Amino acid sequence: MVRLLQPKHMVQAVNALHWRNSVEFHKLLKDNGDFSICFNSEQVLPQKISVEKMVKMLPRHLIAVVMTPNKDGKSRYILCGIRLLQTLCDLTPRNAKLEQVLLDDVKLSAQMIDLVILVIIALGRNRKESCNSNKESLLEATLVASCLHLFHGFISPNSQDLVLVLLAHPRVDVFIDSAFGAVLNVVISLKAKLLYRQTDSPKKLGASSVEEVNFHCQQAEAALQFLHSLCQHKPFRERVAKNKELCGKGGVLRLAQSILSLTITPEFVGATVTIASTSRMKAKVLSILQHLFEAESVSFLDEVANAGNLHLAKTVASEVLKLLRLGLSKASMATASPDYPMGFVLLNAMRLADVLTDDSNFRSFFTEHFSMVLSAVFCLSHGDFLSMLCSSDLSSREDDANVDYDLFKSAGWILSVFSSSGQSVTPQFKLSLQNNLTMSSYAHQRTSLFIKMIANLHCFVPNVCQEQDRNRFIQNVMSGLRKDPSSILIKMLPGSSYTPVAQRGTGVCRNLGSLLRHAESLIPSSLNEEDFLLLRVFCDQLQPLIHSEFEESQVQVKDIEGRGGNLSGKLKELLNLNNEEASEDCDVRVEGVMTKQGVNEEIDTVERLKESDADASNLETSGSDTSSNRGKGLVEEGELVQNMSKRFKGSASGEVKEDEKSETFLVFEKQKKKRKRSIMNADQMGMIEKALAEEPDLQRNSASRQLWADKISQKVSSRILLFLISNHVLRTMRSLIT
Repeated sequence: MVRLLQPKHMVQAVNALHWRNSVEFHKLLKDNGDFSICFNSEQVLPQKISVEKMVKMLPRHLIAVVMTPNKDGKSRYILCGIRLLQTLCDLTPRNAKLEQVLLDDVKLSAQMIDLVILVIIALGRNRKESCNSNKESLLEATLVASCLHLFHGFISPNSQDLVLVLLAHPRVDVFIDSAFGAVLNVVISLKAKLLYRQTDSPKKLGASSVEEVNFHCQQAEAALQFLHSLCQHKPFRERVAKNKELCGKGGVLRLAQSILSLTITPEFVGATVTIASTSRMKAKVLSILQHLFEAESVSFLDEVANAGNLHLAKTVASEVLKLLRLGLSKASMATASPDYPMGFVLLNAMRLADVLTDDSNFRSFFTEHFSMVLSAVFCLSHGDFLSMLCSSDLSSREDDANVDYDLFKSAGWILSVFSSSGQSVTPQFKLSLQNNLTMSSYAHQRTSLFIKMIANLHCFVPNVCQEQDRNRFIQNVMSGLRKDPSSILIKMLPGSSYTPVAQRGTGVCRNLGSLLRHAESLIPSSLNEEDFLLLRVFCDQLQPLIHSEFEESQVQVKDIEGRGGNLSGKLKELLNLNNEEASEDCDVRVEGVMTKQGVNEEIDTVERLKESDADASNLETSGSDTSSNRGKGLVEEGELVQNMSKRFKGSASGEVKEDEKSETFLVFEKQKKKRKRSIMNADQMGMIEKALAEEPDLQRNSASRQLWADKISQKVSSRILLFLISNHVLRTMRSLIT
């Protein structure tokens, strides 16, 4: 006879049946044709229970347990119930009646959603500052991951379907905040455990301790992976970005900071699995941040700044910078074993840095610190520089993977720890590899992001940037070139070398030229033309400063001056970003490329420079670049200066037709730009034409020029001033050369 399902009967059924996997459960159902199941309880006689009644009561029964005051064994029992629900969900494809009862009942599905949300709220309500005992922290970590992944069991394995269901729930905002908080608690307890293990001698760490750390790390990764899968979809991440607790009050940033600061000593026994897992976690949280920072509905960073938590964001930015230093230091090294992919840590760090370097809140930070890393990279020997940034076929690349989370095994292992039966073997989850990038695509994205960061930091926008920051980036790069690069990059790869100080000017210029040519081959598939032109302006302004800084450059420049006039001296005077005239009147900087005339001039000169570079390309071969420019060499320093001369003469000669310039500009204007910087539109051009018509000598009158800039900024953007300044600079250049 089937018993009535009283709470005590439900407790007996849950404790007895959660150990049965779906295969065993299916066999028990087949042995009983009345859709009931026999199980052994503590009593002598076996018990028989109706599966239909148990299924319909189980979610509501577990909700009641969650709502009761805390007592010993509560979390363990809830995990047992979650495990049993997962087993029933796994069984539905093989049992039509069970599928009808469990999945087709809308009311029951709503109860299961409420159950998961309530458990996550309970686990994420209080932010932990330290971890509980080993067993309790492992139990909580497993409960968080299991509850989140239960959604896949009774709703859908497709994250897009989950997003639609969750966003329709009335408590979705509370759930989102609690889910991030619960994962944060898991990471905090993991971090405390790792710090504790680091203080121990490796010899004192037994196999069980290593297994516990690895298991904890797997649970944290599985939980974070669930959140990352939801944030891949725009509606969900837009909802997250609007959450005041997570954004303004820094919940997401605290989670990111905790994950990015996870460290594991190599001496830790069995560290390979744990190191790979934490690295994949870092890659995923970087991706989450990038998605949130680029949200369209609200400015994430502005919300953080308004709430007074910008210091927390800068802490995260510091961790990103560390990853950039480490990643670029090891960019040419072979990665870990393919069995333990580390995730797209460097690529995602560069993606996030691309967003941060374009934000006014972080421009100064990256200008000061990333410029040092940039200088060290430019000081690499030419071969190492080519292999790192100018190749389409790298020696290795980053690989990503997702955990194929097994809820039944995870819950079973931690529950066995609490049972008298002792510990079973720690489950090692399978990894679903995510190698969806070809080698060339990975290499091109990495180089493109490197260039974008340079473009962001070299672009000066008057209404956004402070005046004292006008030339700080290029000054910091020059300052970095004077330092020992080995002290900047972390653990430089074996066999790599830096250009000796005596040849540093030549070496850096060679690297700049190779980067320019390789960057040009990435247009438009991986790099937009705006970023390329900003890179070219950066290189054009940096090279004269390098020539004046390093003695060996000066010798070659003097030799050119003796043969071809004092062109180099004039360029040095014009391009010297530190002198008073440049600071107050002659803005020959990145601004010139941000104007219609400046863009046209730059595009024209790019074409002429390509022609002049073609003859010199046979001087050397890179041996590593498989792009369309593979085998092109760098023009020597003397030819670089001559090429600059040819560029300016070509600009002055007017040999390019106006209709060709217009056509080129139209193509350029169609480039999709992620950043706020943009080429002038029709309204801007109209106002400029009006200004020049009323005051033909506007470029000579700084006060009047500023007045017009203010007028234009009210209409559109003050960047129109850049056109007026660059127009004056280009004319000055032509007069010097001709």
